[in-house]
Amino acid sequence: GQARPPVDAGAEVLDLTLGAAIERALEVNLELQSTRLNVLLQDYGVRQAEAAFNPTLSTNLSYNNATQQTTSQLDGGATITNKRATVNTTINQPLPWAGGRLSTNFNNTRLETDNVFATRNPSYTSVVNLSYTQPLLAGLRLDNQRAQVQTARIQSEITDLQVQSRTFNLTAQVQSLYWGLKTAIEQIEIQRRNFEQARQLLGENRVREQVGRATRFQVIQSEAALAAVEQAQLNAEVQWRNQELALKRLLLRGADDPLLKQTINPVDTPQLLPEEVDLDAAIERALGERTDLRQQREQQRISRIDVDLARANSLPSLNLTAGYSLQGVGGDLFQRDNLGGAPMLISAGGWRDGLQSIADFDSPTWNVALNASVPIGANPAAAARERAQVQLRQQDLTLRAQELGVVTQVTSAGLAVRNSYLQY
Repeated sequence: GQARPPVDAGAEVLDLTLGAAIERALEVNLELQSTRLNVLLQDYGVRQAEAAFNPTLSTNLSYNNATQQTTSQLDGGATITNKRATVNTTINQPLPWAGGRLSTNFNNTRLETDNVFATRNPSYTSVVNLSYTQPLLAGLRLDNQRAQVQTARIQSEITDLQVQSRTFNLTAQVQSLYWGLKTAIEQIEIQRRNFEQARQLLGENRVREQVGRATRFQVIQSEAALAAVEQAQLNAEVQWRNQELALKRLLLRGADDPLLKQTINPVDTPQLLPEEVDLDAAIERALGERTDLRQQREQQRISRIDVDLARANSLPSLNLTAGYSLQGVGGDLFQRDNLGGAPMLISAGGWRDGLQSIADFDSPTWNVALNASVPIGANPAAAARERAQVQLRQQDLTLRAQELGVVTQVTSAGLAVRNSYLQY
């Protein structure tokens, strides 16, 4: 039909095609825009989780001036004053594989003292230390940080699916409301014509009553029919306004959008094109592409990660630590003739002497350690593992129930389409 909507005085009519309505909704719909922002938020969540594997640089600067009273002639004086300046730098690097952690320390100390036994004054001490810790049981295959990264990435995929789902649902809503508005406008036109026919019939019956060819009862029946048609016409207009408002809600940019005061005229007409419904292909496609099923499968992946993490945390803690360090000492070197005698400068030096000693590997130290920890009694991690496994089974049952629901929905819809074609 080509019926046009009722237009209030001064109102502007907007001719709108279905394609334009869908395009506008996908562009300006506020709920869809809010859902799209979730993608950006989840991207930041992934970055936050991955940031746990970024290196950390820490620096410590300190100065200490301490004077101590001695109790022995061998302490180097009645009172000893030590002025110590320290600059320490540490870099820690968690590794995104196998749960290892690498640590590097570069410590530097300058000590100035009035101790008469000191052979270097001021003295400079530098130490470079490399340390690596590798878990052998708990934390080897998976740890909390790696699980968070994997979960965040899956959550990002779920967010993308939610945007797709919201886009599909919005498109379907616009289509349904567009054709619903078209139907409501046509219904107004039908009720208007019915009103004209009922009013014409009432007029004819009144004339026939005057000439004696109709009874008073027939006139009363015509008046009642006219009142019923008038009420039906009013109901059709109310339905039209509600349908138009529901469609506008999906197309508005906000409360100040000019579309809110315009009257929408849907200009497209529905085309009935018979198509053969392949139920098996439709069911297979729905099971593979339905966004709700895909989201549930992604939730299953998260549950499997939880199970793997709980299983890893329930293992005993066994860590292998290996370290290697180099130390260097520099500064002015003194020699004394007798115990506590006057110092005599042998060679001038400074901080670079210690660095050169490190570069020459003069004083290497290495160490290896194995640390173990086993809980005694009830292990909370074991209970967490069992709980995660139950949740995974629950997720599996939920997915199977959803798949069954999809199969029945698609089958019912396919049969309904077939029946509709057979009726028409």
